[in-house]
Amino acid sequence: MKTIPVKLKENPYSIFVGYNLVSKIPPQIKKLKLGNLGVVLTTPKILSLYKNRINKAFKSREYKIITVPDGEKAKSKEYLFKVISEIIKIDTWNKKVFLVCVGGGTIGDLGGFVASIYKRGIPCVQVPTTLLAQIDASIGGKTAIDLKEAKNILGTFHQPRAVFIDPLFLKTLGPKQFKEGMAEAIKYGIIKKKELFEFLTKHRKGIINQKKDLMLYLVSNCAQIKARIVEEDEKETKGIRTILNFGHTMAHALETAHQYKKLSHGEAVAIGMVFASQLSATLGKCTHNEAQKVKNLVKLYSLPTAATFDYATLYGAICYDKKFISGKARMVILRRIGKVEVVEGVPMIKKAVCKFGSSI
Repeated sequence: MKTIPVKLKENPYSIFVGYNLVSKIPPQIKKLKLGNLGVVLTTPKILSLYKNRINKAFKSREYKIITVPDGEKAKSKEYLFKVISEIIKIDTWNKKVFLVCVGGGTIGDLGGFVASIYKRGIPCVQVPTTLLAQIDASIGGKTAIDLKEAKNILGTFHQPRAVFIDPLFLKTLGPKQFKEGMAEAIKYGIIKKKELFEFLTKHRKGIINQKKDLMLYLVSNCAQIKARIVEEDEKETKGIRTILNFGHTMAHALETAHQYKKLSHGEAVAIGMVFASQLSATLGKCTHNEAQKVKNLVKLYSLPTAATFDYATLYGAICYDKKFISGKARMVILRRIGKVEVVEGVPMIKKAVCKFGSSI
């Protein structure tokens, strides 16, 4: 088992990476002294896929399992209050409650948000089961739910007390879900580590087949990159953490414009990275060759590079984005593979969005 420390001043914690970790979670939780009643938030699908492992680890009087639907619809006001209502029912005077989020990014976001607001904050542990959640969403403390106007528009920072990453969970992912997670892995190579970008190019077949050594390298490297960035800028006040949003301005707008139905988050991020790279080249921030490398790697993992959309709806969604400040677009721009920068007041954003849509 590999341990990656997240060295925050006020809320330090560890990320544990390794195969067959589930049985080791309850003993680790006991060491952390989080409480005496763990609420396990998950989905019916995850319960059915991992019933024996989850029951063996969490089926005791010390844990209560609550389920919400799969997918983005769980990140809603409706399920936020449903989960809180279920917790209130079992939270008696002699209980100290903590949350264990077992699932993909939506479970982590919803559970983390619940943990951040219930009783002004209770402990939370993340057990991500998708590639996208393991390398991105479970690390860093960002929590959120969606409104119809915009994705992740209601959110908080609430660091987990531990993150347990078991690549064995990925074996039951469908090819589509696995590829969606690869969008975030590609992002890390683009923004911070050229060697990772080249690793993804070289080892596509082994990664798709989930060879153990390759998956441990992939997951550990991505988790470590995210941890180091979060350490430098926990609450995105210095502009350092913002680089994690590469491709996400367009991605979130696309998800919102399609009402969270047509495109998954990973697919939207893939398209958003291609858009951000092309815009960077147009602005002269990087070469067209560097932008093409991004598109080529996205294609290599069979991810989409474009989508149809209504221009007015999409641009409206971009303006709602939290990275759109005082009427000025704030975007992460590509300089070269492994190097990006945050630019405020990006010129030609309207024209770029229109051109991107008309070119597909």
